[in-house]
Amino acid sequence: MTRNAEKQANEQDQDIREIPTWARRYAENRTLPVAANMVIFVLGFLGIGGLSYLTAWAYVSGHRPLAAVSMLFLAAILVFWLWYSFVGGAAITRRITERLYRAEGQVSIGPSPDTTQHEALRQFPLVGFLFMFCIVAHVGLGFMGYTRIEHLQPISALYVVPFIVYLGTKMRSVGVGSPFMFLWPALYGLHAILLAAGAPIHFGGSYEMLNMLVPMMGYGLLSALAGHIYSRIALRRLKALAASPPGGDVVEEGEQ
Repeated sequence: MTRNAEKQANEQDQDIREIPTWARRYAENRTLPVAANMVIFVLGFLGIGGLSYLTAWAYVSGHRPLAAVSMLFLAAILVFWLWYSFVGGAAITRRITERLYRAEGQVSIGPSPDTTQHEALRQFPLVGFLFMFCIVAHVGLGFMGYTRIEHLQPISALYVVPFIVYLGTKMRSVGVGSPFMFLWPALYGLHAILLAAGAPIHFGGSYEMLNMLVPMMGYGLLSALAGHIYSRIALRRLKALAASPPGGDVVEEGEQ
């Protein structure tokens, strides 16, 4: 075997060994469903936060019937959120993934993504409940004057950042979830530190509530976009590896 042929064979062997690595990187960074789920999250956040605010306002203002009705709606949306988080969310995410990546087909690096994600979500019901409780309590305490609205985002980082880190760690432990999604809590926490230090990166007046919503959505979408871009790089690399010429082109020494 000539040196060139031997070098070519070694390169082909290296390409074959790289395929599982790049396949995993591609599979775990298909993050477009994360962006879709963030839309659902925002709707849930607005529903829970808005109804919590309405309930607190109605109760403090003496509108007890309105407070009771809004409390019932709040309880209903919390029940739906529990169902979505621990029962229905995995199936919905699977359908979203199938639709968004229909042209690329299905990819799995272990058990079914639906199974692994459902298993991951099933492991932290208490944490999910505590997260929702923190949102409701934070809004209620703010309305009753115990916390200032300009401190909304920095205070929220105390429970938002640990929850997202915990969620990302659980998802990674079962083989789903992009490592780029850890940018989300890191950027949200950094935003809180800068805001607490007096950086002019906040909304004022009647837009104060956006100081939590915009960083939450913005940094989440940025992290999902980073993962999506990397998945395109991984997919391109996989196609290049699959297109490598077979080893049949190796020329034996002495052949013309």
